[in-house]
Amino acid sequence: MINLDLIQQYLEGKGIIVKELIDNNKASEKYIRTTFIQDDGFSWDTVVPYENRRTGLNLNSENKIADYLMSIKPFFQKEKMKNWIDEQRKKKIIGGPVTSLFFEVLLSLKEEIDTFPQNNNPQRRIQDIKDAGYTVASIPNARNRETSRILLPLPLAGEMGYETFTNQFKARVIRLLCGKNVFEAKQTTKKGLVIDHKFSEIRWDEDTKSDNSMSMTDEEILQKFQLLDNQRNLQKREVCRICYQEGKRGVIYGIPYFYEGTEMWDSNIPTKGKNAEKGCIGCAWYDIERWRKELLKELRIDVDCK
Repeated sequence: MINLDLIQQYLEGKGIIVKELIDNNKASEKYIRTTFIQDDGFSWDTVVPYENRRTGLNLNSENKIADYLMSIKPFFQKEKMKNWIDEQRKKKIIGGPVTSLFFEVLLSLKEEIDTFPQNNNPQRRIQDIKDAGYTVASIPNARNRETSRILLPLPLAGEMGYETFTNQFKARVIRLLCGKNVFEAKQTTKKGLVIDHKFSEIRWDEDTKSDNSMSMTDEEILQKFQLLDNQRNLQKREVCRICYQEGKRGVIYGIPYFYEGTEMWDSNIPTKGKNAEKGCIGCAWYDIERWRKELLKELRIDVDCK
């Protein structure tokens, strides 16, 4: 458990005031509400992530959080923030004109409630912005179920591989996997297929992300990816989030079958990083095709699953 008072002790005399710890369980992110006070008297209130699965940020002690806040304090100087906003307005944001409208709202760098330009999928637009490398804090409000967002003027993180596949690479993956929606066990239209990392990104760290490059061999592609429709891809992300937070592995069709391990995450396996992938093996969602084959073997049903 992180101690807010201890963080403040580390920050004594540094012009940084920490006020509140915030958990966003749904996104598996944690934040600290912070005021940065510069030498010229300019101050800025914001919310800073200290655990962010997308960027691999995982600060698990008070002194590490304090050191991180001190390292990013210069980015919250008045002139630097103004210049940063001007620079971002010149860029083309991934996601098209609708996402650009959302981004323009966030460029206030202040807390914005989800009253963005009318759109039936605001979360998709926020995800586009995050996937472009921007740091956005998503702050839930349990009382009214609203979510507010804060864009931070921090250096852009590397784009996430699962969202930035080129059309050429996507076509290659779909060809190698025979255009098969693995959840439905049949070929479907290419347009509706999403490339899914078998090993969920919620358990990645910096080293894991570097392994997911566009220069993979055919064998590596077959090992790392499966094809799903968007609905099942989102469903899998939710299953993996629960597994990451609660240690309970997911099932498909309510069938509690695991060809390796049990319903519970093996406590001897780390929860994050390359070695964490061992804990996913045997779960239906990790490799749906193999899970189906192993289950059919148990049932002694001779079916061609290719």
